[in-house]
Amino acid sequence: MSTAPLDPHRPVAHLRPPQNWINDPNGLVFHDGHYHVFHQYNPHGATHPIHALGPLPQPRPDQLGTPPIALAPTPGGVDANGCFSGNAVSDGDRMIAFYSAYRQQSPHHQPVTTATSHDGGHTFTPRGRLLIPKVPDGCTMYRDPYVWQHADGWRMLVGASLADGRGAALLYDSPDLETWTYRGPFAAHHKQDVGHAGLHTGKGWECPQYLPAAGGGPGALIFSAWNDNDSPRCVVALIGEEDGDAFEGGPPVFVEHGPEGYAHALLRAPAGRWLLWGVDSGA
Repeated sequence: MSTAPLDPHRPVAHLRPPQNWINDPNGLVFHDGHYHVFHQYNPHGATHPIHALGPLPQPRPDQLGTPPIALAPTPGGVDANGCFSGNAVSDGDRMIAFYSAYRQQSPHHQPVTTATSHDGGHTFTPRGRLLIPKVPDGCTMYRDPYVWQHADGWRMLVGASLADGRGAALLYDSPDLETWTYRGPFAAHHKQDVGHAGLHTGKGWECPQYLPAAGGGPGALIFSAWNDNDSPRCVVALIGEEDGDAFEGGPPVFVEHGPEGYAHALLRAPAGRWLLWGVDSGA
């Protein structure tokens, strides 16, 4: 928690490491009675790292000091150049982190892999191989898994940019968190304006998050609008309903109130609450 002077524009829950570079919130999960907030982190400098390290857990009330780094790149492994964005789920006595395995030779294709913790998120054991080895045909960008429980099984979204110019969230499902079947785009659209000058839904969709419908109301697909030329980016929501393996959303809605927020991530909290976290690049 920040110890900086109070700022009326800063959220009460504003997490950051003691020093150096921080990025996307990852692995947001309530597990074994504790909230877990991980994030991308470079412990060696205040710059976007080539060898990204993360996520990093925040201390629990019963812990002293800063806990160890949860995940780090494995030399020569599938994530040799970075453990990039994803999420985590609580499944019985284990917590499973799903994340993007980054390799410099293919920066826009970041296949999904996992790491598992059996000690409440204090340590993780990497899978050591890809969970989904093959990127679907027609993807020019692929990264950032998001997994949630659905009926008797699980679903996963992966952010993508398609060769025909559409941004997309690709859908997979699984009965056991191990075997995944690709179902196609959950939603995919060409660029659409979002009602603010110069902002649109992007060439690709990073960090897709899904807020399922509750009580018969609509659901929300949230994503970060990405462009490979570093043009303005933003966080967008589509409000709508599921139709089988697809999501039928209405016009895009601008999520942020300022230009600094990005890479928003959902945390499903007890008592039916949902918490939305994001990067504050102005902090």
